[in-house]
Amino acid sequence: MKAKNLFLFFLTASLLLFSDGCKKQPVTSVISADGVRIVFDQKGNGKPAIIFVHGWSNNKSIWDAQVTHFSEKYKAIAVDLAGCGESGNNRTKWTMSAFGDDVAAIINKLKLKKVVLVGFSMGAPVVVEAAAKMPENIAGVVLVDDLLNIETKYSPEMIHYIDSLMMDLITNPTNEKLVNNGFYKKNPEEEFQRVLAMLKGNISKTGLEESINDYFKWVNEDCPATLKLVKAPVV
Repeated sequence: MKAKNLFLFFLTASLLLFSDGCKKQPVTSVISADGVRIVFDQKGNGKPAIIFVHGWSNNKSIWDAQVTHFSEKYKAIAVDLAGCGESGNNRTKWTMSAFGDDVAAIINKLKLKKVVLVGFSMGAPVVVEAAAKMPENIAGVVLVDDLLNIETKYSPEMIHYIDSLMMDLITNPTNEKLVNNGFYKKNPEEEFQRVLAMLKGNISKTGLEESINDYFKWVNEDCPATLKLVKAPVV
């Protein structure tokens, strides 16, 4: 009887410890509105939470330095959008709205009430979409290297040219192409290795051409109207 009671004691204690350990593990993935698994990193616990969203064909690793810095005072979150990094690619509609749902799913999952969204390049319309979907949860929106003029319109010829250029860059990347097209100037060899690492992580390239075309559609047709739905300051 004593041996049995001792076994039950250790079993109960182990289960309690295991349960407590599970509670302390941060949530690092969520299912978006269309069923795609979205992976993200989070660090820090301060408020407001800052969610960093990468650009086209990138992944969350581009924000490593920023997440480390801002997590000292705030909760810093970096997202892999669908089709990029560790997130799923089982999406059928590769739209800015669908990517906005990826960000909104994280906000809902973590029950975040005060959020600053930071979007780089294609991530800019993504965070605008997320802010429009959840206006009461957003404290501010920061747009990096995009949407400098919201009245910009792209012609079909320009869209075709940029589409061809960008798809060539990710299909046959070279340091020379990236430097000549102005993607970086400093530390070109180091930056080229970072680009190669990101492209390797997005090896399927599923949805990339569809998403770049929807980006231009969004800029041409949806940008001003969507921005009007955002209640937070936009910088």
